[in-house]
Amino acid sequence: MIALKDRQLVYEFLILDVAIRSLQHDIEHIQKLKFSSLYEQHLGAILNHLQRDITWRKKQLAGSKIRLIKWVKVNGNFSDAILATAGEDVSIRFSTHALKQNSQILIEKRMVPIE
Repeated sequence: MIALKDRQLVYEFLILDVAIRSLQHDIEHIQKLKFSSLYEQHLGAILNHLQRDITWRKKQLAGSKIRLIKWVKVNGNFSDAILATAGEDVSIRFSTHALKQNSQILIEKRMVPIE
């Protein structure tokens, strides 16, 4: 069972995980563009920042003995996050659309104008 005080931290961690996976996928596919080096630098900086954030949250969750085991795609609309806790494994169902939307908002907040 996830304690009430840890739920927000778990949600932030999961959104960061989705955002990082999304950016890594985008960086792989952006290499086909003409000015890819410009975009790769910018996205790489955002990715590094998000990785620092997720590492910090992962350490906090480890203190509460919570860790992400895996993501399971239920269908086109929902995914389950399987988490290991001190007591037993917990499955939390999320709307795939909401996860993508919230991770996109997170990435947009971290973006700075290219100068």
